[in-house]
Amino acid sequence: MDQELEKKLNAIVMICIDGNKGYATAAENISHTDLQTLFNRLSQQRKLFIEELKQDARSVGITLNDDGSVEGFFHRTWLSTKAFFSTQTLESVIESSLTGEEKAIEVYTETISEDIPSFIKERLINQLALIKVALNQLNNLK
Repeated sequence: MDQELEKKLNAIVMICIDGNKGYATAAENISHTDLQTLFNRLSQQRKLFIEELKQDARSVGITLNDDGSVEGFFHRTWLSTKAFFSTQTLESVIESSLTGEEKAIEVYTETISEDIPSFIKERLINQLALIKVALNQLNNLK
């Protein structure tokens, strides 16, 4: 159980790290002030998610990896490049953000459905609700 739980939590932490870094990159590379504020807020939110999950994992004797995924690195690089060179910069950044949120929802939902400690499940449910709010905010920008 511990190895499976560690694997699942690491997957979620990687998604949160990618979100944290991806939103920070988006905020740096767009000129729209309201979106910069939104992306900075979401970046900080994901950073908080990471810290919460690391704390919960430590309470069950698990140390989580916090390097970010290779896939996320390429996603952030693409997002940065698209922000600079796309003729539809704002739309491209929003679409990329939506893709990331949808992936996060998928992984969170899958993990929540598994047999995991109830306090961790509760944490994931709360974080998932906030991710869904972010998805709705991004969809409203389209």
